[in-house]
Amino acid sequence: MKPHCDSSWPGDGEEIRLYVGARGGKYCIRSLFFFPLPVTLLMGNPSCEVRKALPQGSAEWHCVVGRDEGKGRVWTCCPLGWEPFQTSCYYFSKDIMNWDDSERNCTGMGSHLVVVNTGTEQDFISNYVKRTVIGIQVENYYIGLALEKGQWCWVDLTPYNKTAVFWIPGEPNNLIVEKCVAVDTSQKENRNWNNFPCIAPFHRICETVATNI
Repeated sequence: MKPHCDSSWPGDGEEIRLYVGARGGKYCIRSLFFFPLPVTLLMGNPSCEVRKALPQGSAEWHCVVGRDEGKGRVWTCCPLGWEPFQTSCYYFSKDIMNWDDSERNCTGMGSHLVVVNTGTEQDFISNYVKRTVIGIQVENYYIGLALEKGQWCWVDLTPYNKTAVFWIPGEPNNLIVEKCVAVDTSQKENRNWNNFPCIAPFHRICETVATNI
């Protein structure tokens, strides 16, 4: 079957979804795509002649169209349910777990608890979790930072940089019992890290590398 392609292609920043179809037909529509395995994205022109493949680890993909920087249009793709930002995908959980179980859950999805490297990334995370707050409800989200043998350590072994941290003023404290870090959504500012007992049940933020095609 010859694919049918809508002549209007998504513009910069427009989002699409990619689905793994169970049947053999290939279809491309303006903002919704159905494909058989392996997942194939029909790129950038109405003739659908250019194709690039996505990994088969997820049946559905959420993609954001990037800018054409002379190397062709770039798509940043994440599994459906994950949020794309720059070069990463982020999963903001709705359920709660302790810190150790949160990290195991993330690694089970091929990711890890989020490692915050820049102020821009911290702003993205903070702004997203603030939208989850309803009324006076406070939700905390574990990140991949914990105290080990008296040193703050990231789960991916990124060195702890004291100039790129976002503690609530006066935190961290009570280090004997509060050794795991979470984003505290009760804070209006984006300096919202707080340390808690690792057994506390909180939401979690997982991070993995985005697929660029």
